Amino acid sequence: MTRFVPFAIFALAGAVLPKAVAITPQETEFFEKQVRPVLAEQCYKCHGADKQKAALRMDSRAAILKGTDDGPIVVLGKPEESELIKSIKHVGDSKMPEKADKLADTQIAALEQWVRMGMPWPDDGAPIKGSAQMEAAKTLWSLQPVKNPAPPAVKDPGHWVKTPVDQFILAKLEEKKLTPSPIASKRTLLRRATFDLTGLPPTQSEVEAFEKDNSPDAFARVVDRLLASPHYGERWGRYWLDVARYADTRGYLAGGEERRYPFSYTYRDWVINAFNSDLPYDQFVIQQIAGDRVSTPQDPRPMAALGFLTLGRRFLNSTPDIIDDRIDVVCRGLMGLTVGCARCHDHKFDPILQKDYYALYGVFASSVEPTWKDLPILPTASDPANEAEYKKQLDDLEGKLGAFLDTQRRVYAMRTIGLLGVPAIISPEIQEKVLDKQGKQDSVKLRNKIDELNAGPLAPPRPQAMVDAPVPMNPHVFIRGNPGRPGEAVPRRFLQVLSHNDPQPFKDGSGRLELGKAIASKDNPLTARVFVNRVWNLHFGAGLVRTPSDFGTKGDAPTHPELLDYLASRFMNEGWSVKKLQREIMLSSVYQQVSDLRADAAQTDPENRLLWHMNRRRLDFEAMRDSLLAVAGQLDPSMGGHPVELTTAPYAKRRAVYGLIDRQNLPGIFHTFDYATPDQTSPQRHVTTVPQQALFMMNNPFVIQQAEALVAKPEFQQQQAYESQIQELYQRVYARKATNLEVDSGLRFVMNAITNPHPRVNLQAAWQYGWGGYDEATHKVDFHKLPFFSGHAWQGGAKVPDATLGYVTINAEGGHAGNDHAHDTIRRWVAAEDGVISITGAVQRPSDHGDGILARVVSSRKGELFKSEVAPKGTVEVSLDKIEVKKGDTIDFMVDLRESLDSDGFIWHPVIRGSSEWDAKAQFAGSTTPPKDLTPWEQYAQVLLETNEFVFVD
Repeated sequence: MTRFVPFAIFALAGAVLPKAVAITPQETEFFEKQVRPVLAEQCYKCHGADKQKAALRMDSRAAILKGTDDGPIVVLGKPEESELIKSIKHVGDSKMPEKADKLADTQIAALEQWVRMGMPWPDDGAPIKGSAQMEAAKTLWSLQPVKNPAPPAVKDPGHWVKTPVDQFILAKLEEKKLTPSPIASKRTLLRRATFDLTGLPPTQSEVEAFEKDNSPDAFARVVDRLLASPHYGERWGRYWLDVARYADTRGYLAGGEERRYPFSYTYRDWVINAFNSDLPYDQFVIQQIAGDRVSTPQDPRPMAALGFLTLGRRFLNSTPDIIDDRIDVVCRGLMGLTVGCARCHDHKFDPILQKDYYALYGVFASSVEPTWKDLPILPTASDPANEAEYKKQLDDLEGKLGAFLDTQRRVYAMRTIGLLGVPAIISPEIQEKVLDKQGKQDSVKLRNKIDELNAGPLAPPRPQAMVDAPVPMNPHVFIRGNPGRPGEAVPRRFLQVLSHNDPQPFKDGSGRLELGKAIASKDNPLTARVFVNRVWNLHFGAGLVRTPSDFGTKGDAPTHPELLDYLASRFMNEGWSVKKLQREIMLSSVYQQVSDLRADAAQTDPENRLLWHMNRRRLDFEAMRDSLLAVAGQLDPSMGGHPVELTTAPYAKRRAVYGLIDRQNLPGIFHTFDYATPDQTSPQRHVTTVPQQALFMMNNPFVIQQAEALVAKPEFQQQQAYESQIQELYQRVYARKATNLEVDSGLRFVMNAITNPHPRVNLQAAWQYGWGGYDEATHKVDFHKLPFFSGHAWQGGAKVPDATLGYVTINAEGGHAGNDHAHDTIRRWVAAEDGVISITGAVQRPSDHGDGILARVVSSRKGELFKSEVAPKGTVEVSLDKIEVKKGDTIDFMVDLRESLDSDGFIWHPVIRGSSEWDAKAQFAGSTTPPKDLTPWEQYAQVLLETNEFVFVD
């Protein structure tokens, strides 16, 4: 490597290098998947243990921070000032790699983000290799056989111990001289159980019935009733879809292919039905890996389970990345093992070899996805009229495609006469391969229309499945993860560490069925433990193992290992019944505790790892949205079928589990409420508290509509007295009566709203939404208004990408950059009067794929006020003050791609303050028509929906 020019600040004598700090599991995963492979492939040859050009080593964090003879090459947190980044971007004299092609944009972006993050590097102090990795398995707790421990004796069982689960909890509490908390009230228990099992609030009549039932098994009957509810599968099915990284779209694709998965919903419906029918979990696992092998022509339903594998991202159709995603969802989702970290080398910490990774790679590389015509139709109630219309439209589209290809084949054949003297004979199997560029584009458009038809309501349901390839492939280890450098051959097989160090090659087709059986085996120490921990986590807000998808050496050890094994062994011995597992957990006293804090216990156990009280939990996005509909009497209880758009008016009234999940254009409101990313398997959802959540409840039209519906209900309108109307709202929203104090407070609120109305000011008119480019020479913006409003976003047309304007999209939260530098996304603010303003807000680029975005703020009077690159998963704060504006001036918030178009969705909703406050998110709309003023009672109903009592479980 050539010499770097050091920065003066690091040339000071005695400069101290930053010390390594503890890093998160997410940072470890980012490093192992995005950074280490680049360093190993591109840097170690010249800057590793054997050779150090320019005295630079790059095989450890400390060595990189030390730099060259001339000084450091990295400024932590500032990639734009780091000579390392300048070198790989070919900025200046130094260009790295020295004798190879420039790094890919995605690789450069990954290293930039790594430097911006502070160069997190997992502790390599004691990496384990080869046979030593297998020896390590002898001590790693999660790889030991599952035991069936007897419940421990406790000093004071008293009336608190109801089940063996309580004995395990109480024993740990007694060790620390702590006592458990009292049992919660009946109303609290019913609300907790109802939300946990159905994701919906209990009704007033259900609360009253439970409070009157004094029988000893009253709560057990409640649990049984809720487990039998069809809403149970909707709740727990949605939980599983987080693990399965479920989405209805493929993500970015090459060649203009249709982004929608036509039959994704059949997997979602299969998951819901599996939970409702209490399908044994071992079969639940096997069918999701090899449903095609356990289905029959008479019953093809298990094939729908294969959406677990097929509904991931498509990575611009990169086969190695698609397979890597499938290995990850199987191994992390089902076994809590980060096998993906062995793609480029043996796992640095866990007993997983690179050969293990490629053994599984061969399994999935030996599987293919049939065309839709080769997929069976799933049994369902059919409509003859729909069937006839579907067949008519399909015949028409296939006829047009066939005619087009025939014409193109004849044209090509005639062209070959001049070359060969005779026309070429083109078989149907290869006819599309000989099309010119325009012909291929036209062919894709016709095929996309067929895909659109299959994704619509007329098409019969089919599984989004895969099958074994006619001839399985024999995998090779890819040296340093590079598909262009095949190394040693490996057989398709299971992980060595879970095969008693003697894994046998798979012989049955691709090996998926054998893989599924190996994962679902009682001899596998991980599968039952991982799933039991997921269930515990969802009931308590924290798992017995607090890293639900990492049971390796870098994950957390269980707080109650004996309890975890007790539940896992019971789970398997009880026929892998999920409902029996949940019943046992919920009938325990530890589940039924109050959530109140106690100072004495909090001092000893501030994180509640010993479970001396129930954790307080906020409703997730789906439960909150469904609850708003339920209490307003608007919820549509119909089950299954095609996905619906949740964020577009008129708002769908179906449960959120049936909402369309577009992984490329996930609505900003999903991010606001901590929705799981559909780009990869999600261990658990983060829980944040941000102002945007309150703003949604205050300003979103969907919430306002539910407040209006509450007041419009006949039961409310029939009440004559204000006090009775308040009681009616309390019973609907909270399933309880209002106290005297609450009635008085409500009366004061309503009377004040009547006597002191505050009409809304139409601040929406200041905002415009468009696209265009920025001229660096003139500092002018070429602005064009976007022509189409979808109900939740401004865009080029009804579909994204639009044929003309591409991916340009603007919504309340942010949007998506356009396809090139002439199609920036532009959110424009127009000054209504002379004045001085300030601007605040952060630009976020949530995805870790691609090379990031470029954000600008441009004033029509002052020119460019702000410019910054935003790296993948990066955030850049924007704070501008004392900006002079005259009436009619514009401020443009522009987002451009950098070099490549890949995952360039962003979050940016600036706030402008002057004589008023213009909030881009709160005032986002499809028109400048001023919002309707709510009546005093509608305002009061909305306030009740905004309270913690409504949006928290307890």
